[in-house]
Amino acid sequence: MTEVLEIDDIQGLVVRGYGTLHAARFLLLEVTDPEAARRYLASAITRVNRASESPADVALQLAFTAHGMTQLGISEQVLATFSREFIEGMADSVRAESLGDLGANAPDAWRWGRANIHAMVMVYATSATIDEQVGRELAELAAGFRVVHEQRTTHLPDHKEHFGWRDGLSMPTIDGVPSRGHHEHPPKPSWTTPLAPGEFVLGYRNEYGVRSESPVVVLASDPNNQLPYTDDRTHKDLGRNGTYLVYRQYTQHVQALWRTLASNTTDAEAAIALGAKMVGRWPNGAPIVDADHDDPEMATNNDFLYYGTAKDHDRIGLKCPIGAHVRRANPRDQLAPDRTGSDSIAMVRKHQMIRRGRPYGPPVSETMDPHELLTAPADREDRGLHFICVVGAINRQFELVQRSWLHSANFNGLFEDGDPISAVRVRDANANDDFTVPCEPVRKKYKELPAFTQLVGGAYFFLPSIAALRFIARAPASPSSAPGAGSSASPSTRPPLR
Repeated sequence: MTEVLEIDDIQGLVVRGYGTLHAARFLLLEVTDPEAARRYLASAITRVNRASESPADVALQLAFTAHGMTQLGISEQVLATFSREFIEGMADSVRAESLGDLGANAPDAWRWGRANIHAMVMVYATSATIDEQVGRELAELAAGFRVVHEQRTTHLPDHKEHFGWRDGLSMPTIDGVPSRGHHEHPPKPSWTTPLAPGEFVLGYRNEYGVRSESPVVVLASDPNNQLPYTDDRTHKDLGRNGTYLVYRQYTQHVQALWRTLASNTTDAEAAIALGAKMVGRWPNGAPIVDADHDDPEMATNNDFLYYGTAKDHDRIGLKCPIGAHVRRANPRDQLAPDRTGSDSIAMVRKHQMIRRGRPYGPPVSETMDPHELLTAPADREDRGLHFICVVGAINRQFELVQRSWLHSANFNGLFEDGDPISAVRVRDANANDDFTVPCEPVRKKYKELPAFTQLVGGAYFFLPSIAALRFIARAPASPSSAPGAGSSASPSTRPPLR
């Protein structure tokens, strides 16, 4: 039975990326006065956009790191009920090594994320009003927070990222979100159905059929009854309707990518075609498994498989190389070659992410035409991607994909190939700097690829529910916003939390 999400209690970023609000700022904050910080949170709750609302002019979202939660008064005992990954943080040395955050990408070289990031205020607005909206928020939070970084974003044409490819085409949807919360999602492809809500929202069933683990507090810690009960009524559920947010800032070496494509081909069209092989789509979005050119009619097509149906699509990667970026990031039906495609899809469904990233910095070309990108001179501009994703389990979703599918040299029969676009290059016994293109009669191999991205900051955040925001701020709940108000499932009828 489908669980209907309590969308009045969920922050809006879970169900929408605010694509109609072209400007965004991410304010990374340090708590300087906990009491004043909580007063800001109490006042900001009324401005936080909920999943039930579709804003036309401005949206505000609030998130916290583990260290930030303790700075705001959350006890160590409560913090211990959060996931281990969230508690230890992205900059943990063992975790960084497993994720491939090495060398120039290691936490010691980051611009931010090693310390002093306690909270993030995310402001989305129109280009004409973003400065005013951010200025108003900065004035409100100044008494309790110090701005460590003010991260700006850029709006690029045709939904593209700086390398020149259309982004955000393969996005999962959430089962149980009412239709009014789904209006920004594209129609779902035939190879999948919406994912169980617990994959992205804590306190609901996930793809394993069990409840996603959720942090809790003892009853005495919630005297104002702001949080819902767990089913055994021995604790209050701090995590329900919240989620984890992964934020990683990457610089993109656009000219380096296009120089590499040019140096390995004979002309512009061949360079663009090689780039399409590396990405798995043509620059405007058409999947190369179905299109032999950048067909505008197929620009948003997401209804395709690799191991195939009656068309027996592309089992050995003659159309789309097995190591292509989109094939690694979302293997669809290819991940279990010794089993059925449906087995692979079932596995892949357990490792999906809802991406909410935004580019930053000036584009190499205002038109994003690949021919202009190919001939653009080198510059020193800082540009890249604010990679942001929403997950119910950091380790099973983001970390597994990053570690095993993107960074690893050993993926689905490949042995020296990391992701050709995003992998950190390793040149030792576990080298991952090749890109293999299956061809008949002989495959092509591109060796010693340079790195095209660099990680310059990152952190794990908790994106609380509205009720949890009130609890953190110690703000009283109004009758209309009390836990369970207006929801379709009361805590007493939900399956056990753990």
